[in-house]
Amino acid sequence: MDSKDYLTNRSFCPIPWTGFMYNFDGNVKTCIRSSEPIGNIKDQNIDELLNNANNKDTRQRMLDHQPGKRCSPCYDLEYKENKFDIISDRVFYLRELKEVPLKLYDDVDSFELNKIDIRWTNLCNFGCVYCGPEFSSMLAHERGVTVDTPTKEQTENLKNYIFERVEQLKHVYLAGGEPLLMKQNFELLTLLKEKNPNVNLRINTNLSKVDTRIFNLACEFKNVHWIISAETQDEEYEYIRYGGTWKNFLKNLDIISGLNHKFSFNMLHFVLNSMSIFRCIDFFKERGFHNNSFIIGPVLTPDYLNIRQLPDKMLKLVNDELKLRINQSPGFLLENGYRNMLRYIKTPIEKNLTETFNQLKILDTRRGVDSSKIFVDLYKEK
Repeated sequence: MDSKDYLTNRSFCPIPWTGFMYNFDGNVKTCIRSSEPIGNIKDQNIDELLNNANNKDTRQRMLDHQPGKRCSPCYDLEYKENKFDIISDRVFYLRELKEVPLKLYDDVDSFELNKIDIRWTNLCNFGCVYCGPEFSSMLAHERGVTVDTPTKEQTENLKNYIFERVEQLKHVYLAGGEPLLMKQNFELLTLLKEKNPNVNLRINTNLSKVDTRIFNLACEFKNVHWIISAETQDEEYEYIRYGGTWKNFLKNLDIISGLNHKFSFNMLHFVLNSMSIFRCIDFFKERGFHNNSFIIGPVLTPDYLNIRQLPDKMLKLVNDELKLRINQSPGFLLENGYRNMLRYIKTPIEKNLTETFNQLKILDTRRGVDSSKIFVDLYKEK
């Protein structure tokens, strides 16, 4: 592969040759955007998974300028877009891994670990309304769910595979769960600090804990990108991101803002913040955050929270607000997020808002809260 093909082949992504995403249930994906796993470490060790038929098929298709079978989420985000400031993991990693020798991509049997996306456990102190037990230990406990996980030996084999290759890593993405609470991340960061201190780190956090040794160690790295999960304010924030408080979030945001690092807000758009997300964006902008700091996307599951469940008149309000903001030409990731959401809300869906209210009632009862007093405009449609 030459440099021109690297940039112009719209089907190509470097990740099938260079990285993977791991979730603590054992599933391994090419990346978080992938529509399904390539396998599970309960069935094959990580080295076998990364070179199995699923991954090789993806590589071959991409070399043939055909879309990867599991890669439609990125292709959808890039639909009719020709710029490189779009919210697509494919485009992001084309830039991030540009130093990888291009000859690696000439062979479907080649793999060299350069990027990891690791969710060691589901340990998390939040129970966000759109999350599930596989990503939150609080939700697993609340719902009485036990997630089937690999054996200790299988997870140790995975950890050893990564730790033996830390010197060649170019990009490390830590998520969860809440990555600032996971002891494995302290081990990994300690090793990286010793052997690969210039690695690019991305840490996706709820920002509830900045008094951990993991946070302190992460602050010692030079190339850190903090991805902060928040999409609304005040009592809405505390309902949606159950377990957190808005006051504590703001205090920690002030602390982290003093670092010489990069920051983004990971913002999900759904039935509970259909209009308030815009006020939240304006709030962060007033605090000095750049238009390239906002990553906006829809909640895809559970279906009852999907923004397209809203009545047409409410969706029209969202539609009009998105158009207004796009017409202001904010540029960067913010405008790209607005455009993606505008396109998304126009996609038809079989609405069932009654089920939305039923599920919110179940959640309210379990947690002893009352969503009707918080999301007043939504409940006018009941």
